[in-house]
Amino acid sequence: MKKTLLFFCLPLFFSCGENSNSEKAESENILDNLTFTVDTLILDVGEEIFNPGAYYGRDLNEDGEIAYWFYEPEKQIHEYDLANLKLKAIHSFETDGPNAIPSYLNNFQALPNQEFFMADYAKTGVYSLDGAQVLNLRIQLENIAGFDPEATFSLTNNVHLSPDKKKILSLPNNFAGPVEGFAVIDREKMTGNLRQLPALEITDKYNVSFEQGNGISRSGDFQSLQYLNELFFIYSGATSDIYTYDWKTDSLTLHSFPHRLVAKSKTGDFATQVDSNERRWEVGKEMRKQITFGKFYWDESRSMYFRFGSMTNENDKTTVYLFAYDGKLNLQGETAMEGLENMFYQAFFRKGKLYNYSIVGEDPALIEYSFDF
Repeated sequence: MKKTLLFFCLPLFFSCGENSNSEKAESENILDNLTFTVDTLILDVGEEIFNPGAYYGRDLNEDGEIAYWFYEPEKQIHEYDLANLKLKAIHSFETDGPNAIPSYLNNFQALPNQEFFMADYAKTGVYSLDGAQVLNLRIQLENIAGFDPEATFSLTNNVHLSPDKKKILSLPNNFAGPVEGFAVIDREKMTGNLRQLPALEITDKYNVSFEQGNGISRSGDFQSLQYLNELFFIYSGATSDIYTYDWKTDSLTLHSFPHRLVAKSKTGDFATQVDSNERRWEVGKEMRKQITFGKFYWDESRSMYFRFGSMTNENDKTTVYLFAYDGKLNLQGETAMEGLENMFYQAFFRKGKLYNYSIVGEDPALIEYSFDF
């Protein structure tokens, strides 16, 4: 691994979207004249040697200055100083005993005071940065009152914790089945309820599964839960509609957007169960020819949310779209991003620039996008 901090500046400059022929159209779409530049920043890891492709969970601290990335092979949290682009510390966690973390991590969330919520389908807990278990959360139906006693779903799908550690939020489902709703659980009282998400039920039409033996493979769109800017976002790749949940006021709100550049959602019928893995890929490819919406990003410098979408044509060329929203989630602009071939999945905003994790040679890196509009 390279010890010296390196910067690679790529001479790229892109212009996105189509110019409007009227002043009115320009005022309605703030991204009409979007341009962006791209730099590649190598992260300094000193003498440490590890596989930079083995990070699983990623999150930032409260002020966005520290990145915490979970390194799966060694059950460690790698702490990065984003201002200086360097690995600051490595924190190890136990796999056995009273402080053991979940075996197969599928949720990783940074909480205030250098604590971390970690979960898999069997175990959930809160851990300090020094490896101690702060809370052991037993999120099973039999431990929580308020749900249908006949229910058989798991409460740990897409499970999150509110910053004050008082509410557990998740998208319960049966194994590889559709989401049953949005679960809100009072951690201290161990009571909960299930709230329906009718605007996202369309998602079930746009994922396809192949079962073989005791295993199952799935492709397509799914409902997801993310925490961003003091809100929980519930979204799907199949539709532009989203829900936000304000954990402080216990309120769930539906948001719909008047998109013009892309369709509001996918349409048509597709097979949802197939008899081969090859057929699963084929059906998934057909689904991706329609718009697929991604997660949300918060740019504190502009007080704006952003979201990416993508669509693939008959020649397998992907068009990436960018959507912009104000702080109240009103749609402000949309544009096709010429020069981008893939949608972002693990990016974040910091001081007005978007950073996407990447690997350059044997080194971890951040691809920096500077937007001008």
